[in-house]
Amino acid sequence: MKYLSHLLLSALSAFIPVGSTAGGIDFRTVPLPHSIALTPGDRPFSLTCNTIISAADSLSSEAAMLESWLPIATAPGARPGVISLRADLYDANPEAYTIEIAPDTLTINGASAAATFYGVQTLRKALAAATPAVDGSIDIPTGRIYDYPRFGYRGMHFDVARHFFPVDSVKSYLDMMALHGLNRFHWHLTDDQGWRVEIKSRPRLTEVGSRREGTIIGRTGPGYDGIPVEGYYSQQEIADIIAYAARRHITVIPEIDLPSHMQAALASYPELGCTGGPYEVWQRWGISPDVLCPGNDETMRFLDDVISEVATLFPGPNIHIGGDECPRTRWEECPKCQKRIRDLRLEDRDGVTAEARLQGYVTEYACDVARRHGKRAIGWDEILESNAPDDAVVMSWHSVTGGLEGVRRGHQVIMTPSQYCYFDYFQSPDGPDEPFAVGGLNGVDHVYSLEPVLPDFSDSDASLVLGCQANLWTEYVRTLSHAQYNVLPRMAALSEVAWTAPELKDYEDFRRRLLPLMAVYDSCGYNYARHVVEVAVDFEPDAQAEALVMTCSALPGYSIRYTLDGSEPTPASTAYTVPVSLRSDCVIKVNAFSPEGRPGRATCDTLAITPLTFGICEIVSQPYYVYAFKGAPQLVDGLHGTKYFRTGRWLGFSKSPLDATVTMRRPAQLSSVTFRTVVKPVDALADAASATLYGLPAGSDTWIELASETYPPDDPAADHHISTHTLSFEPRELSAIRLVAEPVAMLPPEHPQGGWPALMFVDEISAR
Repeated sequence: MKYLSHLLLSALSAFIPVGSTAGGIDFRTVPLPHSIALTPGDRPFSLTCNTIISAADSLSSEAAMLESWLPIATAPGARPGVISLRADLYDANPEAYTIEIAPDTLTINGASAAATFYGVQTLRKALAAATPAVDGSIDIPTGRIYDYPRFGYRGMHFDVARHFFPVDSVKSYLDMMALHGLNRFHWHLTDDQGWRVEIKSRPRLTEVGSRREGTIIGRTGPGYDGIPVEGYYSQQEIADIIAYAARRHITVIPEIDLPSHMQAALASYPELGCTGGPYEVWQRWGISPDVLCPGNDETMRFLDDVISEVATLFPGPNIHIGGDECPRTRWEECPKCQKRIRDLRLEDRDGVTAEARLQGYVTEYACDVARRHGKRAIGWDEILESNAPDDAVVMSWHSVTGGLEGVRRGHQVIMTPSQYCYFDYFQSPDGPDEPFAVGGLNGVDHVYSLEPVLPDFSDSDASLVLGCQANLWTEYVRTLSHAQYNVLPRMAALSEVAWTAPELKDYEDFRRRLLPLMAVYDSCGYNYARHVVEVAVDFEPDAQAEALVMTCSALPGYSIRYTLDGSEPTPASTAYTVPVSLRSDCVIKVNAFSPEGRPGRATCDTLAITPLTFGICEIVSQPYYVYAFKGAPQLVDGLHGTKYFRTGRWLGFSKSPLDATVTMRRPAQLSSVTFRTVVKPVDALADAASATLYGLPAGSDTWIELASETYPPDDPAADHHISTHTLSFEPRELSAIRLVAEPVAMLPPEHPQGGWPALMFVDEISAR
């Protein structure tokens, strides 16, 4: 039997982007196909109300979805062209497909049903660039498109433990993944703040663990909101979601995070913890010191029960067992854990503690349970801290180094480095105008620059890289609309990383190709970030010319205007045409204007040139990885930040000092050095505790101390502000300076974050 359907009449206005030109279909979609060969001079295939979809019964689901997505033309009496869906393409890649367009037929043929589905999605997105003819038909040029994904694993993670998302929201998330050709749904179902999966053998996990009484306000308080957060997925609902994902050729990977991030489970079964409780489903963020007690035989039976039931419930080949962020302080004090360590003959050796080896025992046990049920375990890169089983897949999240170490040990790896792939980070430096986020900055351009295969990987190393994934943690994401904003269009950038050959990638071209995709977002009602289609401004220090070079880009047809006095750009302001070299202090504002004269959002940067600017800056201890941004050169790039410390202008230090040496391009007569910090007690941002300045006199190789200051503790009730510190000294001709600024080691008890190490943020080191 064939699936035959005459397309029903429908309006085009919601699907076709404003300003698109007649025709316009070139199949340059996101992700960009491997090859596109069109012959626009031939008679095109005409999409009309008479067009027929033909598909084998095995592709009936794909045909139905295509019918629901197509923009329907209204040309009566037109020739009934046929869109044919097939899945008999011979290709080495099981996800390869072709789209062949002839005047009377358009054939999408895949090497599998999944591949055909991806071809259907490409047609859907290509049509978003079209404008119908006067009679309502849409002409599609003849030719051939061929595509296949670079990686087999193309994942998106969704944390539903911190905030619960109902079934319809999860399905919408899967729809977004399908639109972008992503095929692995990493479902983070359990954490300290909630247990969201029904386990029939352990009913209290959802009876108790699926509800918390409130949530901490902001990141760290003060106080809690008292609003209960609850919800879980029944096994029937999970089966429904799995089937929904399967129709979109997405495999669901459940995560049961162990042995840490288990406080919701401990609240349900206190006997599983080292202290016996009492415990509550955690209302705050961070890492709870209370974890599963591996010295308790009942804990191991619990793991067996839960993993076995999850393995039966989820048909996919993998289970994610977490393994991250596990404090071991309770184990050090627990008699049962210490006995287990003795029984297993674990010991401190080669820099690995006995307690770390005990976690390795738990990891190996969980992997073995999964293996008995025909599943392969995935774990965060911390599983490498002890002997992870050879068949465990390593998910590299701290940075690419976890993947590098995993490959070195022969593990298959999935690249999801937080510096590129954490979609709970800010995606724009517009701090006050952006939704609240965990921190860091991952713009679309930065996500797009991810390269999962490291340059020093051999071919055999590269074969161990299964693919890449982006993660959405939801501490501060409560609604589907907010989740959509965080992942779109960053999901598009990830899609192109996972699908498109590196030599075909071009970010500016990608930005242009996003416009039709955003039309699809609009038609689906998605809430998405639009920064990427507004003006993009970048600054690059040119030490040789002693200038900061500003480059700007906008979409075709947009004009870029800028000012250097802090005033708002207008269509009459100075036009940007070529890179601008800036050599003096100024406040730069840039905006892009549409062909109709509509402005986007202006960017604003403050430039301050001093003798240290464009020098060679080196730092001893690296910044905290979330706030490392461009590293040491950023401290002398001439750009000052606002008090919004996550904008990429500030480097954040914790526990280790800022120890920076700046070698100037030429000796200079100096009498002061200035640095600035951000103070925000509610976020544990504190001023420096002290600063010491050294100088290297011109012509000398002996450093001398120039100045030293100690700063009073912050007022815990202080408002969010910038502190400026100037260390003055007798004028000297210097060739280099060294600034050592010590952060507060531990915040005092009266501080809103008392007992925690402080974060110290510095944006620029300047001198006069």
